[in-house]
Amino acid sequence: MEITPQDQKTILRFVKRGVAASSSKLAAISRTVWDIRGISLEACARPEDCAQLKEPSESYLGAYCQAPGKLFLAFFSELSAARITLPLLSGGAGGRLSTPQRREAAVAEVANIVINAVADALAEPGGMAVILSAPKCVRGQRADIIKAAFGNLFPCGRIFSVFIQMASQEIAADCTLLMMLDDVNVNFLLQHPEA
Repeated sequence: MEITPQDQKTILRFVKRGVAASSSKLAAISRTVWDIRGISLEACARPEDCAQLKEPSESYLGAYCQAPGKLFLAFFSELSAARITLPLLSGGAGGRLSTPQRREAAVAEVANIVINAVADALAEPGGMAVILSAPKCVRGQRADIIKAAFGNLFPCGRIFSVFIQMASQEIAADCTLLMMLDDVNVNFLLQHPEA
């Protein structure tokens, strides 16, 4: 399936609506303002076609959720993950809540909240709920995380990926959200352009 420039605008309109909801959710969790730094749409047949894999990397922590023909991945640099989850993990139990296992669970929950805000915006046009899998934690280099995400998507036809970069200047934190949609899901969005 090929998409036209007009199709791209339609897809990105739905995505931006979901990203606005996601950044609001992040703001509530982290108690700070989040800005959208960039949104890009790519057609990727294989992980190697993804431009973000060529960028320098560091260690990231996050989670992904999936449904037939779609996968949503949210990940944060290790330092960002610590800063974002601090409000969730601080206080109580004499600091025992901030163990690495608790931080990983907290990051997975934050990722789940961010992901579902975007997934809901993509489901809205057709009036259908998107039922996603439980979040699965991921940790490692960006390239490895993205390749693993591609490996967990079983698409019908071509894969379209959308990368969203968000950041909070106040706490010097970042969030990358990656959505992968196959032809069937992209076609569904394009059939409801006025929603």
